[in-house]
Amino acid sequence: MAIIRVSPTEITVDDITYVFDTAYAADAFEACVAITDVPYCVDEFPPVSVRKSK
Repeated sequence: MAIIRVSPTEITVDDITYVFDTAYAADAFEACVAITDVPYCVDEFPPVSVRKSK
């Protein structure tokens, strides 16, 4: 699973970009996906939007 920090509030995991309202929320999500699965992290740290990466 590839995790890329696109901006302070955007993280791409594989081919999906998750957008958060704060860098703190993005940090927490990024740390979460490093140790467990994405669906769990989305439930724990809900993004404000999700989009398919280009």
